[in-house]
Amino acid sequence: MLSRAFLCAIGMLLLQVERTASAPETARAFLATTFGMTTEDLARIDAGQVVARTLSAHESREVGTLGIVRIRATPDFYVERLTDIANFKRDEAVVQIGAFNNPPHINDVAGLSLEAWDVDKLRECRVNDCGLQLSADSIGRFSKEMDWRRSDVEQQATRLMRQILVEYVTGYRERGTTTAMQYVDQGRPLVLGDEFSAIVEADAGTWQHFPDLRRHLLGYPKDTPGTTDILYWSKERVSRRLVINVTHLAIARTMSSPAAYAIASKQIYSSHYFDASLGLTVLVPDPTEPASMYVVYLNRSRVDIFKGMFGGIARRLVTTRARTLVSELLTKLQRRMEADFVRRSSQAVSDHQGMLARTSI
Repeated sequence: MLSRAFLCAIGMLLLQVERTASAPETARAFLATTFGMTTEDLARIDAGQVVARTLSAHESREVGTLGIVRIRATPDFYVERLTDIANFKRDEAVVQIGAFNNPPHINDVAGLSLEAWDVDKLRECRVNDCGLQLSADSIGRFSKEMDWRRSDVEQQATRLMRQILVEYVTGYRERGTTTAMQYVDQGRPLVLGDEFSAIVEADAGTWQHFPDLRRHLLGYPKDTPGTTDILYWSKERVSRRLVINVTHLAIARTMSSPAAYAIASKQIYSSHYFDASLGLTVLVPDPTEPASMYVVYLNRSRVDIFKGMFGGIARRLVTTRARTLVSELLTKLQRRMEADFVRRSSQAVSDHQGMLARTSI
């Protein structure tokens, strides 16, 4: 007669086999049901290609893009690299970048500088008529605190912009979205907090899979266990402009879906073009390989250039370019991440062999 322990062991083994057999299908089913991937899409992704598409817009200024790629690396490795945000975003389009400490300090933005074009626009900047996206208070400070007759106006303006961003991020860390900037550069005030909430609702079906991260973003700075927050600034080339952005990155472990992590990138300031932007990156382990994952990137941005006679043309151009850009960025990410992971794995093997050699002496 078989012992109870033996039967339990057989049962556990069968359960493990069942889970292993169904896990790949669960991951692919998640991509299919949540992000609309077809069998053909999944075949392309598994072959190493990027699948990118434009999402339906819920507002006239909105551009939505989805991209998915398979990367031979682990989700933990991806997150480890992401927390070093300056190196993670290293790219020819990223001219300057840095992370904010908690609390933020003026030294955090020591590497940020304003372009001469932006300084010229700030010289003429007034509420409802400004070449940069700013709040009424910030516009007032550039009017009152700057001595535009001096020869070092670019250095003055840069120092003031650094101070404004540090104070803004300090307030955001303390009170969250309630301190979101209100742009008054072009007539109708635009409240970033309202824009952000509307973008989240546009993808309510996707966000329901990550309720903790959604709650964290809406309730920040309330602490959410298992979530890491990084705030950083960057100056990046967008079209013909160098655009200053401030971004809140929230990295959350997930427990209620096949994904290992869900990562939000919430833009809380942009000097040009973007009224609001929210990205969601989802890392889904691929059980067919021990060190492989699907990286899903979804972004919705509201852009301020779709007005006037040529607004429709601008929308088509920006939408097409956004889809191409997501595909290019995911391809670069795939190559860099896989190369870094191979180097890390090779180093780990070498270190282990060295340790064994030392202990055998």
